[in-house]
Amino acid sequence: MRLGTRWKTICLLLCWCLLVSKAATADDPTDRPATFAGKTVEQWATILSQHVDGPSDEEKEISRQAASALGLIGPPSASAVEPLTRAIRSPSLEVRDHAVDALGRIGAAAAAAVPTIIAEMDLPPSHINYAPLAAFRREAARSLGRIGPPAKAAVPLLGRALKNEDRGYRVQAALALWRILQQPQAIDFLAAMIDADQPETSYDALMALGQIGPAAQRVLPRVVAALDHPQSDVRRAAADLLARWGPLVIEPVAGRIQQGSLRWPAPAAYVLGEVSGDLRETVFYREGIDRAEFAATAQPVLQFAAPALIRLLSDPREPVRQTAQRSLAQMGLLAAPLVTDLLDNQDAAVRMAAAQTLVQIEAFLPPDTVSNESLEALRRNLLNRVVRQMEQDDPDTRAVAFRAFASIDFGDQGRSALPLLRRALKDENLAVRRYAAQALREVDGAD
Repeated sequence: MRLGTRWKTICLLLCWCLLVSKAATADDPTDRPATFAGKTVEQWATILSQHVDGPSDEEKEISRQAASALGLIGPPSASAVEPLTRAIRSPSLEVRDHAVDALGRIGAAAAAAVPTIIAEMDLPPSHINYAPLAAFRREAARSLGRIGPPAKAAVPLLGRALKNEDRGYRVQAALALWRILQQPQAIDFLAAMIDADQPETSYDALMALGQIGPAAQRVLPRVVAALDHPQSDVRRAAADLLARWGPLVIEPVAGRIQQGSLRWPAPAAYVLGEVSGDLRETVFYREGIDRAEFAATAQPVLQFAAPALIRLLSDPREPVRQTAQRSLAQMGLLAAPLVTDLLDNQDAAVRMAAAQTLVQIEAFLPPDTVSNESLEALRRNLLNRVVRQMEQDDPDTRAVAFRAFASIDFGDQGRSALPLLRRALKDENLAVRRYAAQALREVDGAD
């Protein structure tokens, strides 16, 4: 056999082996056993069963690792409910915590463990293990919520837990009650916990409301109020939750800024920016969007969000101004006309903030490939405003305006500014000359 033919044969054999190997591993992933660290559920369950009753520290550590692995595998660990249920009676607190967490991660399929979980939680305060099991009760309440409606037998216990001295336990109990029965009272209870004098409790309550989802919007005013909480972590948690709730938060959040009562307005400004930025991507820059939908969506942004953020441009605190600038910029082309008009504001600080905002808007302009009637109307409206600023006496204002003109695609209508752009090539300000030349290349193809 010639060498070339031999190599062809070898290559064909290798390709065939690879195809066979790929076919053998391309089955439905659900047909393959779930594993963690190279071991299957059955292997981890066997390990846990063999060591969960062992008294030595080594066996306790092995049990903890096995329970943790089963929890990380999640729902496929349903076959391990029995040894995990035994593990929540372990003398080791760590084994208990990991076992009950694993049962929660398994979900509804862990319903058989509910009676044992309840029994281990429902201890009188006088019991010797009551205090040591405080963390276990919190974790167990969370797991009961994850198990969901099949854990309905735990409702009386969870209801009593709402009056427990452990506030973390109360928060997890309320969330579990919502997950099991969807009780609106659970949401109201969590909202009241936001005002707790312990920041950790307020934070946990907000995180729990976030896990409940849109139904928690019934307590919107309480979450908005948390934007001014004394603890920064709580303010951030409230801001993150509000940002996920979308346009319905614009008016109440902007209203708090306009009232001037916020000690820390930056989180509120952040919320307005995140919501407006999402609308920019999903609505304002959508190809061919209906003008009526565009106008209806833009109305609260222009009526409430933009004026509130513009108010913050004159705030004496730099972090507040920077957040307001970023949030305005996230509105993209929608905010550009408003910001451009501020370039000749009487307040020098506002003028500078407006200039910095206009520069940031460049990162949020619509792609050249996107077009709709409302965007074109925005561009026409903006063109006249930018040109007016390009004609100002102040060189810094002119430079910012020429830069804006160069960065925004005005299309054919931008050609109306060609005489002004050509004159600006001789401007005394170097930045004006540079941006005028850039704009000419964009508009006229001039070299």
